[in-house]
Amino acid sequence: MAREDRRGRSRIAWHKATELVHGGTLRSQFGETSEAIFLNSGYVYDSAEQAEARFKGDEEGFVYSRYSNPTVAMFEARMCALEGAEAGRGTASGMAAVAASLLCFLKAGDHVVSARALFGACRYVVEDLLPRYGIESTLVDGRNLAAW
Repeated sequence: MAREDRRGRSRIAWHKATELVHGGTLRSQFGETSEAIFLNSGYVYDSAEQAEARFKGDEEGFVYSRYSNPTVAMFEARMCALEGAEAGRGTASGMAAVAASLLCFLKAGDHVVSARALFGACRYVVEDLLPRYGIESTLVDGRNLAAW
C-alpha cells in the first residue's frame, strides 16, 4: 500500500519497525549508508533567481543552516516517524523549543496562565521574557483546579 510523504510524493507504507530504522534518511550523491553530518552553513544555487525563490519560500530547498539543513531535516523526519507525527521542528535546545512554542502562537495582549511549578528557565520565559512582548502571565497552584 502506498502513502504520501510530507511533500505529497507517493511512497511505500513500511511496517513501523522498518520505518523507524530507515525512515527520514536523505541520501547525498555519495550514497552513504547512514546519516551524513552536514557542517556547512550555506548552499549553492544555479542562479540568483533560484536563490531568491528559495529565500522567499517559493522553491523548496535549503538556504542557510540556521533555518534548516539536511542533518536537521533527517532528524525531524525520523522523529516524526517515531512519534507518528505529520510534521516536526528540531531546535538547538529544550529552552529554544519552549520559547518558540510560546512566541510562535502568542502576541501582544495575550495572557498566559501557567502552573507555578515550572522548570526555572521555563518560569523565566513566562515571567520575564513574555512581558517584553506585551504578553502577561498569571502563575497558579497547578494542583488547584479552581485556580485554572
